[in-house]
Amino acid sequence: MSSPRLPLYALGPVSWAESQAIYHAQAHLGLFGANVLWPTEPYVCIGRFQDLELEVDVSRCTERGLPIVRREVGGGAVYLDAGQVFYQLVLPYDRASLDYRALFRLGLDGVVLALGRLGVEAHVRGTNDVAVGGRKISGNGAGVVGQAAVVVGNILLDFDYHAMASVLRVPDEKFRDKAYRGMRENLISLADLNPTVTQHEVARELTRALVETLQHAFRLEPGERLPAEVTEAVPGTIERLTHYEWLHQVRRVRERRRLRLREGAELRENVWKAPGGLLRCHCALEDGRLTWVSFSGDVFAHPPEALALLARALEGVRAGEVREVAAAFLARSDVVLPGVSPEDVERVVQGSHGRDR
Repeated sequence: MSSPRLPLYALGPVSWAESQAIYHAQAHLGLFGANVLWPTEPYVCIGRFQDLELEVDVSRCTERGLPIVRREVGGGAVYLDAGQVFYQLVLPYDRASLDYRALFRLGLDGVVLALGRLGVEAHVRGTNDVAVGGRKISGNGAGVVGQAAVVVGNILLDFDYHAMASVLRVPDEKFRDKAYRGMRENLISLADLNPTVTQHEVARELTRALVETLQHAFRLEPGERLPAEVTEAVPGTIERLTHYEWLHQVRRVRERRRLRLREGAELRENVWKAPGGLLRCHCALEDGRLTWVSFSGDVFAHPPEALALLARALEGVRAGEVREVAAAFLARSDVVLPGVSPEDVERVVQGSHGRDR
């Protein structure tokens, strides 16, 4: 039995709004296909379950003239522009046997093959990253949208680290600077590896690679143009995905926040109410180890630099050892943090639910 046919649309440059609306329209109409494209203008895109006001500095976006859209696929807030070539797979699925790990591989294998043909040795890392030498070059997402299973991802041709860091909602500029440096250390783009490559070349290789890597499941065939039903649905889809009520649909009072930099690396912002007062922790976790920690709050501390000393004691410590290291620190005769226990420190570092599993 032959594989089902799937039209492949090599769309090239499209407007920022179309770059999100097209695959959403396809998915809701049940008109399956694969797209390769890139946006002509920059914008900010947030995940389905994110609180806009907690994740994005909306006023900075307004100042920079950056539109904001909420996609129906999960994941984090991202800055997107013409330096990123997208693939979008809009696929039929069986809800009873939906396997997200297998779904991700439908896109990841194509990205790895395309990069290889561009002279870049890459590999799949974790569930949904593609990395080069330990640094992420492709982020990918998957979910059910409308009548389809959707897999989306990109290849970083170039990346504006300053723009990404500038649009994040952060507690202070120190955290923003840490986010910028964290992205610099954990992301990589083709501009760093093969600076002469163009969007058209990346799109061409990505299109070829998807045809080959998906042939076990689908027979990808070139589609000359998007179906008329999709084209007609795009303006209404743009309005829906950018409407104020949709953008602000998720509103949560949250005690914790995480900014994922790559598989195994993230920045955290956590708040915990200890008996001795409110504790706030900003930290970086890389491959299970704390590489940067900063505390603030309304607790009493002696000496005044006690919180800074505690932070320093925790840097380099594995996440599972936070409680033990905190206990040793709080047992020192020259430190007083009344109402703050080792368990409180663990909770504010790892989130209010305690130890990472």
